[in-house]
Amino acid sequence: MTTHPTAIRRTVLASAAILLALTAVAGPAAASHAGRPIGSFSSCRRPVTPPRCSSVGNDSRHHVAFNVTLTPGLAESLRDTMIEDYEPTKLEMILQQEVTRETDVIASSQDYGNNGAAGWVYCPPDAPQGINRQRHRWCQQQELHFNLNPSVAVFFADDGSRDHVACHELGHTLGLRHWGNPPETAGPAAATCMTANTADGAAGFDQVDRDHIDAYHYSMHPPARRQLPLDVLPDRDRLRISAWEQTVVEATELEDYGTLVDMTRGSDAVVVGHVAGVAPGRWFGGSPGNALHYAAVTIAVDEAVAGALPDRHHARVTLEVPLFGGPETIDALRSSLPTGESLFFLRNKGGADVDFYRLVVMRGVIVNADGAAEVLQGEGDFLDALDGAPFDALLAQVRTAAR
Repeated sequence: MTTHPTAIRRTVLASAAILLALTAVAGPAAASHAGRPIGSFSSCRRPVTPPRCSSVGNDSRHHVAFNVTLTPGLAESLRDTMIEDYEPTKLEMILQQEVTRETDVIASSQDYGNNGAAGWVYCPPDAPQGINRQRHRWCQQQELHFNLNPSVAVFFADDGSRDHVACHELGHTLGLRHWGNPPETAGPAAATCMTANTADGAAGFDQVDRDHIDAYHYSMHPPARRQLPLDVLPDRDRLRISAWEQTVVEATELEDYGTLVDMTRGSDAVVVGHVAGVAPGRWFGGSPGNALHYAAVTIAVDEAVAGALPDRHHARVTLEVPLFGGPETIDALRSSLPTGESLFFLRNKGGADVDFYRLVVMRGVIVNADGAAEVLQGEGDFLDALDGAPFDALLAQVRTAAR
């Protein structure tokens, strides 16, 4: 396939965050760690494929129904995690034989195509939903999808991997979010299914996950009066075609901002620089032949315009991008990345001692295309309005926001 240079440049505007689930902060948990407390995340009306957003439950009784498409292995994993991980909390987990007015989650599995997603959660617009006292979106009849496409088969390769992804996805239907910025190279291991980018990660919870659930006030609401059809599927004709875009697998696990100023202040660092190289990076998840591989994208830093970088990163930073198609897809990734001047909005993946970064939001790069800003279209947020604006003017806004 031949791709126009402008289209190639636009592919840089997606981040390396994984969608093993699908993504406001509640009150303090009973313990502290890098994990974020419960909350809803992202607008469910964003024009993204597959459609996804994370909501909280409407009360402490969580009803889960299995669609006929759910594989026996995933059904077993979901049953196990409901009993072993969620029942020890204040939640009452209820497995339903069919969808009713009380259903909170409808779990399905099939091959949704190579969309970069192993699984996600979505609250359809016609599902019963509202805002609770914490100003979080609650939703009933949430769709929980597992993607059986071969491109993400590593997440369903064995019982342990299925247990991990089942526990992880179910957590997002209750408002649990990723534990820290894994995979981390320093600090204590996060023995919880709520880590990301770990195809064969922990099958259950850390105690802090249970603390988050027990500390959250799941508000009671009247039973749902509408039933969601089970056969609403993503548009399979709108698959990503670039190597970089196919790594965008969990938009809702990233931060969410309404302005350029907010995104600047929410980043660990914002740098002006350019892609200087792409090389094989770390891998996680068992043997090399059955692992999640990363590309290490080197960003040559011309200037750190906001946030803070350790001295050793003043000249170069390493941006990690997962290679879900395997290590052999690194050449396609390399050819898709722009090499011109760009603004990178960065999140460190584990703390000051860690040498790896991701983009703070999916489209956390603004490319200088001959003086005009270029951003990836389609999310329906404030970044859309920046496309075509003078690049220098946006750079000045970032510098002002950093003061």
